[in-house]
Amino acid sequence: MLKISEHFEYYYSDHINTLHKLANWESYYDLEDKTDVIFFDPEEQYACVSLRLRKENEQHQCSITSSYYIGLDKFSKFKLPVYIQPKLNNEDYQLNYIQMLLEALKEPENFEHLEGLLLVKFDDPWIEIENELLPELTPFLIAQFLATVKLLVKKGLKKSYYHKTESLSGRIKGKVLIGRQVKENILKNRLTRTICQYQEFGFDTEVNQFLKYVLSLLPRHFGDFDVKGNIRLNLEEIWRFCQAGFQQVSKGTFTKLLYKENNPFYKQYNLAIQLGNQILALQDYNISRNASQTICKHPPFWIDMSKLFELYVFKELRVKFKDDNAVLYHQKYHKQELDFIINANGFKVVVDAKYKPRYANGNPNIEDARQLSGYTRLNKVYEELKINDNSLIPAYLIYPSNLPAIVEKNSSETKDVFEEPAEASDQLLKGKVRKSTMYRELYLQQISLPVI
Repeated sequence: MLKISEHFEYYYSDHINTLHKLANWESYYDLEDKTDVIFFDPEEQYACVSLRLRKENEQHQCSITSSYYIGLDKFSKFKLPVYIQPKLNNEDYQLNYIQMLLEALKEPENFEHLEGLLLVKFDDPWIEIENELLPELTPFLIAQFLATVKLLVKKGLKKSYYHKTESLSGRIKGKVLIGRQVKENILKNRLTRTICQYQEFGFDTEVNQFLKYVLSLLPRHFGDFDVKGNIRLNLEEIWRFCQAGFQQVSKGTFTKLLYKENNPFYKQYNLAIQLGNQILALQDYNISRNASQTICKHPPFWIDMSKLFELYVFKELRVKFKDDNAVLYHQKYHKQELDFIINANGFKVVVDAKYKPRYANGNPNIEDARQLSGYTRLNKVYEELKINDNSLIPAYLIYPSNLPAIVEKNSSETKDVFEEPAEASDQLLKGKVRKSTMYRELYLQQISLPVI
């Protein structure tokens, strides 16, 4: 198995060494096409990781590049599993992606933007992985599920009509179940009792029973998070809050639930059911892991860390700008989709969240600069911000301050100079903000990500 991190770039040119022998790569050089790419979305061509092999002048050359995704999958051509971990992953600290998700989902509007965050390939062959690796899929699903159920509990679980069957004494309600009545009461001389089926209105519906059943399975996984800082405490706190909301729901057992909620007020039920079904699918395998196991199976999956970063930034912006419509997320104008537009507290700005390590010391690259420039010149953006003159709209690029920077070629020649903003009011969020000397009205705002 190939184990690397996100933002990984590797190039090797030499005779076959230990790395090649470990993966048995020498046999792959006979392939006609020695390039293999795994896509998050094949239609959009978002590459998660790519691998290229070459043989030139009796030398074996290998290049590996990973993007902003973490997960587990297999190169189809090389039949080689690959496991990609978060970038901040060393002996001292690790990126707390679970806390990022929990923080992001404190903003209810983020539940509308979860599409494209997680891809799980349950129908693909599952991959054997070392027990100690603890892939990100299981805790990520649990965190999403708990956050979604918590929102439903705070909103109030949905009441509905459901069938209830009961042996009543001295009365009849609904319809009499003749077969069961004869078998369970008449043949046993219980002539004063009648088995009836009737409808009731309340919380004890099948869908709520399903959510309660999935909740009951989660504590067995919390032990896996002992080494993950305060993740376990956070998840257990949310779990206890959710459990309290299901006191009026009876127990049930499920393997899967097919249900679609059409009421827009309770549309989060659909997400909770989807996540619950995925958690139950994992129950069929040894996800809970015991001490005697060294190998377990997991489905291929990918988590889009740039999308998670956007959700995290949106939540932080909404904490500062609380007014309705003060922060617009993913507005689309003329086939262009902006990350954020802010119109509050004296800010009339366009904001782009970039999950890139290079911006700790550098200006935006050409592609990002063109993108931001295009956003600030859209007439629709001027209309949205109610700006009637031709003044240049300020643009903010938000990047993670504690993401290890990639050392780029000729870094000494491309090092940029920045000015400190004249006023502290230029800060969108807590963290250092710099003003670019290369582009007008462009600011770079740091934001610190949670780490373990």
